[in-house]
Amino acid sequence: MTDTAPSAPPCEALAHLKTALRKNRRHAHHRYFQLASVTAEGYPRNRTVVFRGFATDDQTLLVITDSRSDKVAEFAQNGAAEIAWYFTETREQFRIRAVTSCISGSTGSTEDAALREQVWRQLSDAARAQFFWRSPGLALGAGTTLVTTEAVPETFALLKLSPVAIDHLVLSKVQTRRHSQLIDKHWHEQWINP
Repeated sequence: MTDTAPSAPPCEALAHLKTALRKNRRHAHHRYFQLASVTAEGYPRNRTVVFRGFATDDQTLLVITDSRSDKVAEFAQNGAAEIAWYFTETREQFRIRAVTSCISGSTGSTEDAALREQVWRQLSDAARAQFFWRSPGLALGAGTTLVTTEAVPETFALLKLSPVAIDHLVLSKVQTRRHSQLIDKHWHEQWINP
């Protein structure tokens, strides 16, 4: 059984992910990854999201979203997620199985609320503006536009993605693959055939 506790010691695969982020930072597109959820009907649903950094535990990945979006409802029903992230510069792929938690205006600890506020303040004005639009997924013109305020709107949510398994594939001249899984608060890593 996988463990969702973020207090586990970091795994080597996360260190490799951070190295890949550093080595690929000159290309803005490397901040984007694919995030999959499961719909109420049991179908996978995939979308591209923007990586917003790590939480204070330095292991949990952060993504922003509109609290009215389908993914928030999907993760509330089934907190399992999978990330697919490819870095072209270093030719590495990370597939990360994660457990999600959503922090909105009415949820989370004091620490989570502070983290949500911090991420909000780091956004550009254009990125903030989208949280005052009409609800995502409605027909054009349907719904109500929210009043813009200085305060963090209820529609702004922070998704926390806590890794429980990481598959790291290196596609350079010598291909390697390592699978890491969190079991009973310890990371177990194994080299496997690419």
